[in-house]
Amino acid sequence: MQRLATGLLCWALAFGATADNLRVATAANFKPLLQEIVSRFEKTSPHRVILSSASTGVLYTQIIHGAPFDILLAADAKHPRLLEEAGYAVPGQRRTYAVGQLVLAYRGSLAPLASAGPGALLSSPGLSLVIANPAHAPYGLAAAAVLKHKPLAADSRLLQASNVGQAYQMWFSGGVDAALVARSFLPAQYLEIPAGWYPPLEQQVLILGPAQAKAAAREFVDFLLAPPIQQLIADSGYGAGVPVNG
Repeated sequence: MQRLATGLLCWALAFGATADNLRVATAANFKPLLQEIVSRFEKTSPHRVILSSASTGVLYTQIIHGAPFDILLAADAKHPRLLEEAGYAVPGQRRTYAVGQLVLAYRGSLAPLASAGPGALLSSPGLSLVIANPAHAPYGLAAAAVLKHKPLAADSRLLQASNVGQAYQMWFSGGVDAALVARSFLPAQYLEIPAGWYPPLEQQVLILGPAQAKAAAREFVDFLLAPPIQQLIADSGYGAGVPVNG
């Protein structure tokens, strides 16, 4: 009996120790900024955040196959809506926390071409360009829309990365001439892509089903949508979020 009581006590202590751990899944584009947001959150809260990052489509697949995330920060509105409709999320809690912006990062040697605008640079002969995989990444889908609007030259080379973070790294490391990536990465040289060239990147946050009893999850989302953090998000290369039902 004493052994059983000791076991139950250990179980209770273990449960209590993890009850305030929030498992947050974030789209790759938002991970660098989210790390700063989490740092600020943890300074004002007893809760601790465990981050996972991938493309939104990959995270969506993981969630529907049972990944135990508490919160999803997607790079679009489509996947959060699908999860909410399928019963994977707390109803009525879907919010837009940021609006992504797509830019064309380019090597300094291409500055003369870039001076004529993103269309001229994209159509220049022999360009090597990387985008995120449109099948999994909303920023890749936006990039594909841009390339339909402004096709590459016949001798150009198009590469795909798993997510927009990897696309940026391929460009930053010198592997390609240019990349269609999130403005929030703040590349040294870039051109803004006109908003009409790609569908809006309305990024939404969702509290997932396993977190229904967790006040910590709601506390984190409230923190994310509060004016100081929304200002930080706006200062970091995003359009401000719209904290209403999406």
